Amino acid sequence: MSSALLVVVGAAALLAVALPALRHGIQQYRDERDQRIATLHRQRQLVHATDWAITAAIRECWSRKVDDLAATRIMLVSVSDVIRRAEEDFNLTISREEAHALLMHRLQFRGHLHTTLVTDGPDPVPE
Repeated sequence: MSSALLVVVGAAALLAVALPALRHGIQQYRDERDQRIATLHRQRQLVHATDWAITAAIRECWSRKVDDLAATRIMLVSVSDVIRRAEEDFNLTISREEAHALLMHRLQFRGHLHTTLVTDGPDPVPE
């Protein structure tokens, strides 16, 4: 019986030594996973805000009365629209540069990025 007791005590001691390290590893994994999920969630919210700003601009463009049906319709969407949508819909703070990059990406993704595009994006940095 004494050898069985010795094995149980040894296993308990080993568990007592290893358990804090295991807990730390599990907590570190959970923290990293939560950070990845939060970053992904924020990115999705910003994409939704950008898409809604573009959708609002498209709806406004098509609701304008035009005389010449052959004329190209002009869609007016700005970086400020994206920033406003992100703040109002998702309570997110976003920089103008990030909003501009998102707007360009989503316009290209949705097929609205043409060769003559004017935005109120950031000025180019002089070299």
